Amino acid sequence: MLDNNLIWVVSVICLDLVLSVIAISAFRWIKGLIEGVNTSDELSKKDNFAYGVAFAGGALALAMIIAAAVDGAPSDSLLTEATNVLIYAFAGIVLLWIGKLINDFVIFNRFSLKDEISNENISAGIVQAANYLSLGIIISTSIKWIETESAEGLLSVVFIFFASQIILLLITRMRSQIYMRRHNGERLQDVIKAGNPALSIRYAGHILAAALGVSASSHLVSYMPDTLMISAGIWLLVSIAIVIFITILAAIARRFILIGINVVEEVDNQKNIGVAFIEAQIFISMAIILNPLVEMLDSII
Repeated sequence: MLDNNLIWVVSVICLDLVLSVIAISAFRWIKGLIEGVNTSDELSKKDNFAYGVAFAGGALALAMIIAAAVDGAPSDSLLTEATNVLIYAFAGIVLLWIGKLINDFVIFNRFSLKDEISNENISAGIVQAANYLSLGIIISTSIKWIETESAEGLLSVVFIFFASQIILLLITRMRSQIYMRRHNGERLQDVIKAGNPALSIRYAGHILAAALGVSASSHLVSYMPDTLMISAGIWLLVSIAIVIFITILAAIARRFILIGINVVEEVDNQKNIGVAFIEAQIFISMAIILNPLVEMLDSII
């Protein structure tokens, strides 16, 4: 005979899975509606790989957000569970869309990512997908960090979301300065617009590592609901410090892992996707390894 608690948990799991599929489907519909495009035409008739990559990044980011929302003990009623999932799914879609606008008009302000993706520029698609994924990591981490599904908790998520844009902007400007120094003032954004997927892949690795660094920072900062803004502000400062450390660590590791390879020539000039993936992997690997080490440090402190 089946245990009643088991039946209840299975019911909640089935509900969450169904709502997740609905939310991701809604994301595709809403994305196409707001952008004024037919997603079926983009994906099948035009075979627009750039659009597919960008959408996949957004869908995966939304899945991360929903996973964070359903994490933990099931609610006391299916209605409460459904309400919580739908609220965070809707908030996730809204925040991802706002993040897309910030990425398009502020972070990458020299050209329109939307237009380039429409023009099947795979480099722009990779950049947008990476932005979505980094936001998905940050938002899902902030949901787990607040450990509450109240309105105040959602406010914390929103605040951390906007604060994280500062980090993504700083990473982008830093990569732009590095590229300009290496190429006599030529701008990174102009090259991505012209189409260099290798540069986009390396950039994607760096901002994903930054998002993982922000996630690691949550281990060192306690959520204090009575001083919400102070807690989130401290998290932002700690995040910036950890992201800088990951960047330095990755630069050192690259010298050993890619010894004998001129990464500037291979990635920047020859558009070598293979080397770019290795560079991206180095950034992400350093962030992944650092995460449990930071958690270990937190357990000692």
